[in-house]
Amino acid sequence: MRKGCPLGAPFTVWGDNLAAMDEDRLSGLRAQLDAHHTWPSEYMFKFIAPNQPEKIEAVLAEFPDDVDVKRKSSGGGKYVALTIREVVPNADVIFERYQAVSDVGNILSL
Repeated sequence: MRKGCPLGAPFTVWGDNLAAMDEDRLSGLRAQLDAHHTWPSEYMFKFIAPNQPEKIEAVLAEFPDDVDVKRKSSGGGKYVALTIREVVPNADVIFERYQAVSDVGNILSL
């Protein structure tokens, strides 16, 4: 269920930054997510990846098979924007997904 916030977080800070955050910062992000979502809730993940099948598949491998995935190629075709919608049980799963994708490397998380 939603509380009136656009799908996705009201902030953009993930990837390697997530691993380097202290617990106070993570708690603040968790509180923001909890304020905008009633769990379980659909969450929209966004990534920009090089247009390389192995990179795209590595990102998608971090999500269940039944998620909704939209792909959009950049004008020059070098990159692909991935929008992934998943019903997640809590904010910690969001953190886990972003951390797992950051481990793929060369992926921009939004």
